[in-house]
Amino acid sequence: MHINELSERSGVSPATIKYYVREGLLPGGERSGYNQVAYDESHLHRIRLVCALVGLGGLPVAKAKEVIAAVDDPERSTHSTLGEAQRAVSKTSVEEVLSVAKELGHPDLADMLEVYRAAAQQLAALEMNWLGRPGDDREVLTERAVIGTILGDALLTATRREAQKQASATHFPHH
Repeated sequence: MHINELSERSGVSPATIKYYVREGLLPGGERSGYNQVAYDESHLHRIRLVCALVGLGGLPVAKAKEVIAAVDDPERSTHSTLGEAQRAVSKTSVEEVLSVAKELGHPDLADMLEVYRAAAQQLAALEMNWLGRPGDDREVLTERAVIGTILGDALLTATRREAQKQASATHFPHH
């Protein structure tokens, strides 16, 4: 497919596709003539991955590039690629969160830490089971590690907000 079809199918402008190629987020297509480049389904898939990282994941292009490089590196383990994705989205540590809560006069947020950790352990176990399906090759595993981290954070936040809305309506029905 040519760039216009790739653009139409991906919802990404031709200028952005060219930018992704220049930045190393998307491999170049195959030359098919003078000033013509052909792309395939792997390009469409990669654009969707980049859009997930930059859009839903909220990563800056430079961070997305680091994560994509980790996915593409055949020498990296799935564990290492997962770590790269986590570093890309990590904005803070548990200690920093609790310190800010304390500074704001809410040190009792720390009282929920063990429950948060238990829930996080349960989620991590579920995610690792989802991640490592038998028969998947390294490329699939590393991409799933990235997707599980980046989109998993977005999914967790969205479902938590839904649950908070329901709990608030029950807990504070007349406030």
